[in-house]
Parts: sequence; C-alpha cells; structure tokens
Amino acid sequence: MKKADAERLAALPMPKEKLQEFFDYLDQQLEEHDCDDTLRFTQQFAASRNLAFEPIKQWLGDYGGYCDCEALANVEEKYEGL
Repeated sequence: MKKADAERLAALPMPKEKLQEFFDYLDQQLEEHDCDDTLRFTQQFAASRNLAFEPIKQWLGDYGGYCDCEALANVEEKYEGL
C-alpha cells in the first residue's frame, strides 16, 4: 500500500467497510430526491449507523463535499479502490 493511500485510510471518519456503503446510500437517495445543498442524507446515514456526524462533515469538507451531491462528485473518486 502506498503511503498516500495509508494516510487517506487513516483519515477516514468511519470504518473502511462503511465507506462504499455510504457512497451507495448517497447515490440511491440522490436518484430519488434532489440535493438540497445540505448534508441531510449524510446525516441520516451517520445516525442510522451510530457514526458521529461532525467528523464526517469535516472530512467531506476537506475534499469539497459541502453537500450530499458534492460528496459524491468530489470525494467518492478519491477513495475508490482503497
């Protein structure tokens, strides 16, 4: 594993196993509902899985994910294949 990949994994605000589940959840929700420029679906995902929302919000913001659709557009590709 490259050092950059290890650092990205260490920075995750949730278990690695939940990451693809998170992006799949956002994808599904955004197919059914428009993005309202908030992280409402991210917050729902976190609450339903007993994950702390604030660290996820901070982590997404670090990569330009300030709403649910930006989380998919800007963050998912950076973590594919980890």
